[in-house]
Amino acid sequence: MLGAAESVFRRSGYHGASLDKVAAEAGFTKGAVYSTFESKADLFLALLGRRAAGRRADIDSVLYEADTDEEFTAALAERFAGSIAAERGFWAALIEFMTVVGRDPDLRARFAEHHDATREALAASIRDWASREDGRLGIEPRRLATSVIALNNGLTLEGLLSPDEVDVQLYVDAQLALLRGSEENEEGR
Repeated sequence: MLGAAESVFRRSGYHGASLDKVAAEAGFTKGAVYSTFESKADLFLALLGRRAAGRRADIDSVLYEADTDEEFTAALAERFAGSIAAERGFWAALIEFMTVVGRDPDLRARFAEHHDATREALAASIRDWASREDGRLGIEPRRLATSVIALNNGLTLEGLLSPDEVDVQLYVDAQLALLRGSEENEEGR
């Protein structure tokens, strides 16, 4: 069912998708879908949960393959930007969903569980990286993870609006600039 949901969200966007469309795509009755998910938001949150697990595994693999902080940062940025290019429809649906989340306090609280899991996974990788190196960061790992996520979200939105302006290299350059700024912050203390 989640595979069908992802296909519908990619094609129709968050606003254009419905549980009825997902049921039709999956070959299930509407009742089967409605008995599993109370709303389109519930379905989208389940889809995000499934995707987040894969993203966290991806972050861990990059962590252990990189030899320098710049390699780690660039590899993460490249993989993220590559997923945007390959899954433009999904990321557009996610941006739509995030605007809905921003206006609904109850949904925002539910979304926070998924979003915070991703933030904490990235923060844990940053902590692991720092412990492999000198152990010092210019910014606390959770705050740095929040900055990385915010930068990626902004570039994703900009890329959806102006695709010719945002390429993989811009994600890499922007994340490396954030890294260097964090290192300079540490040196200035």
